[in-house]
Amino acid sequence: MKSIFEIAKSGLRSSQRSLSVTSNNIINADTPGYSRQRVENVPNGMQKDGHHVGLGVNVQEVTRLRDSINDTLLNKKQQDMGYLQKKGDIYEKLESIMVSDSGKDLDSQVSVIFNNFSEMASDPQDVSVRNNLVSEAQQFSAKMRGTANNIDETSDQVRTLAGKTVDSINSLLSDINELNTSIQQGQSKGQPDHTSLDMRVAKMNELSELVDFESRLTKTGAVQIQIGGHNVVDENQSYQIKSEVDDVNKKYRLRMESGHVIEPKGGRIGGEIEMYEKNIPALKDKLDKIAKTVVEKFNALHSNGYGLDDNVQRNFFDGSGTTAQTIKVNQSIVDNTNNIAASSAAGEAGNGEIAAEIAAMRNEEIIGDNATNQRLNDYTVGVISEPGVKVNSIDSTIAARDSEIQMLKQQQEETAGVNVDEELSKMIKFQNAYQGAAKVMSSAQRMYDTLIGIV
Repeated sequence: MKSIFEIAKSGLRSSQRSLSVTSNNIINADTPGYSRQRVENVPNGMQKDGHHVGLGVNVQEVTRLRDSINDTLLNKKQQDMGYLQKKGDIYEKLESIMVSDSGKDLDSQVSVIFNNFSEMASDPQDVSVRNNLVSEAQQFSAKMRGTANNIDETSDQVRTLAGKTVDSINSLLSDINELNTSIQQGQSKGQPDHTSLDMRVAKMNELSELVDFESRLTKTGAVQIQIGGHNVVDENQSYQIKSEVDDVNKKYRLRMESGHVIEPKGGRIGGEIEMYEKNIPALKDKLDKIAKTVVEKFNALHSNGYGLDDNVQRNFFDGSGTTAQTIKVNQSIVDNTNNIAASSAAGEAGNGEIAAEIAAMRNEEIIGDNATNQRLNDYTVGVISEPGVKVNSIDSTIAARDSEIQMLKQQQEETAGVNVDEELSKMIKFQNAYQGAAKVMSSAQRMYDTLIGIV
């Protein structure tokens, strides 16, 4: 008789636990990051007098339904996505700097300067042509300086953003370490902390957008995280990262408390560091190359010619300014446009040979990278369009990566997501099981009462 009571009690206990877990699933159906749970039951029994006697059911454990392999793959894809998105954002800013809505971009301004020299070659004494040439050359110089300054400002902004990203990484590492402690405590007691496990997955998802890392689970339930081959979270603690910036040489280093330098290649911080150290300086170098080529090539010809007023040979651009930030028109020419050297011989006001030689440079391959030269205008077009080309390429890769991420999220949702209709049907099943166990208990009680009555 006692065994019937025990069997009924175990059934009530199992159904009650199952109803509790199912109710929690339903309530958290829309909670981001929640993983549905299931009660795992096992039959209970014993051998007695040579045969098996059933003793009801035991609640073995409450399991959390989640595909850990899927989480690892998703983190890898999100590390790449964070890296691409950050680079894309920065390139979009650079594109807005290099290309304007007015149409007065560097390539068009270079063309206008060549056009003005061509007009001067036909009529060297035309004051309006000379004035237009100086005005356009000044606008070109100002555009170069402004573009260079804006690129430097973008570089400073990226450096600041990287610092904030490092702060976010440190905060997440600290949070993950605290969750590790809760999870280890629960596991040691045989009572898994499913809430902390879900929160840790969410924190690692956030971390994957910021930096690339490797992770592994320990026997105690903690997760170890490595960045660049160095532990930043282990079973017992997390390690903070600090930024070291050399703004002169454009170097950005991440150093741990132990002194180790880590070099992330992915995530938002990987994109920010790469743009700060390599891509932005490379674009600035190309802009400086344009400035240097213009100054040196124009001056090389102009300094051999003569203006209208005297026999003094002058540079067209100030020879001391050969970078995008320092390029400017020679002040003596700005003060007196008659000093523009159009003539190849002193005292020949109608001679426009020097102006013609300068104008002819538009068709010469005088600038380039890696020993491959191009025309100045073509090279300038390539430089100002480079950020836009990069944005288009990155956007295409992002679209492909996003498709992969959405597929992994969908697969995880099929495993960990809550289907309310399914949970409601299970609730009905557990309610019926509870009622059945209660009826067994009631029947046993009546049987017991009958025996008492006979006695």
